[in-house]
Amino acid sequence: MPLAQILERSAAKWSANPALDFMNRKFSYQELSDLTNRAARGFQRLGERPGVHVGLYLPNTPHYVIAFFGVMKAGGTIVNYPPLDAEKVLEHKVEDSETDILVTLDLKALYPQMGRLLGTTRLKTLIVGNIAEMMPAPGTVRAQMAKNGELVEVPRDSQHLTFEELLNNDGKYDEHPIMDLRQTIAVLQYTGGTTGLPKGAMLTHANLSSATAQYVETTQTQPRLVEEGRERILAVLPPFHIYALTVNMLLGIYLGAEVILHTRFDTAAVVKDICEKKVTVLPGVPTMYVAIINYPGVESFDLSSIKWCASGGAPLPLEVQKRFQDISGCRLAEGWGMTETSPTGTFTPLSGRL
Repeated sequence: MPLAQILERSAAKWSANPALDFMNRKFSYQELSDLTNRAARGFQRLGERPGVHVGLYLPNTPHYVIAFFGVMKAGGTIVNYPPLDAEKVLEHKVEDSETDILVTLDLKALYPQMGRLLGTTRLKTLIVGNIAEMMPAPGTVRAQMAKNGELVEVPRDSQHLTFEELLNNDGKYDEHPIMDLRQTIAVLQYTGGTTGLPKGAMLTHANLSSATAQYVETTQTQPRLVEEGRERILAVLPPFHIYALTVNMLLGIYLGAEVILHTRFDTAAVVKDICEKKVTVLPGVPTMYVAIINYPGVESFDLSSIKWCASGGAPLPLEVQKRFQDISGCRLAEGWGMTETSPTGTFTPLSGRL
C-alpha cells in the first residue's frame, strides 16, 4: 500500500488511541493524522510534488514522524541523513540525492552543519523545529536547553522556515495518487559507504509496505503474539536507520500501537519505561540488550510486559540472548537484513528449539 495509507488506516480504526508518546506528551492517531495533513500542505507550499526530495536530519522526535508522513502525502521522496555523518558526506548526499528541502532542529549538534550547506550546495530551504515544542511544558524545557548551551540561533530569512510555520495551514493538501507502488520511490536510504562514498538505495512504497507486512506475518503465531490497537513499542533506535524506520515507525503505526520515542539510548530510562509504561514490543541491537542485562539490580525490575523483542544490526551472542530471556521471560529473536531489502532478510523463528 502507499506508505501514507499505513497512517490513515490506523487513524480511521483507532483515532482516539495514542500514536506517539514523547517525554509523556501523547499524540492521538487523529492528531497525528491532522498534523501530517498540515505538513503535507506546508511542503506543497514550498514546491513539494512528485520528484522533489526532502531530507530529514532529525533524532527520534515527533518531528520525524510528522515530516515523514507529510512528505508521503505531498507526493515526495524522503532522504534520511544520519546526524553522525561527516560534513563532507552530508554534502555528497545533498548533491547526489538532489535534496532541495531539509528538516532539522535548532540543536547545536544538528543545525550548524546544514546551515553551512545552504550556501554551498543545491539545498534551498531549511525547516527548523525545536524539541521543546513537542513537550508538555515547552517554555520551561526550552529555557533549560538554552541555559545548557544546547541551542543555536537560527536566521530569519527566505531560506529558513520554522516547523511551526510549516504546519500553520488548514491541512488541505493536493493528493497525488500513486499509480505504481513498485516503481514510485518513497525513500532514498543511503548505505554505510564502507567501499567508498555512500550510495542511495531506492526503496519504493511496495518495498517498505511489503517489509512491514512481513514483520506482521512473522509475529502471527498461535496465539497471536501482537494485536492491533493494543501494543506499546519502545522506539530507541534512530529513525534515519532502515531497521528503526521499518520496525519502530512503519510497523508500529500499522499495528495502531503507541510508539514511545526516546531521543537516545539510556539504560536507566529504558528499563524505567518498560516497567512503568508496560512496553510490549522492544526492537533493539545487541549492545542495548548487553546494557540492559548488566544494569545494576535489573532482576528487581518487572520486564514481563514484553511480548516480542528482536535484535538486529550485529550478531547476537548466544549468552546475551539467553540472559535477556531469563530476565524478561520473552524470547529474543534475531534478524538479518540490509538497506536494499527494506531491511527484511532472515529471522529466527519465535517458537521451537533455539
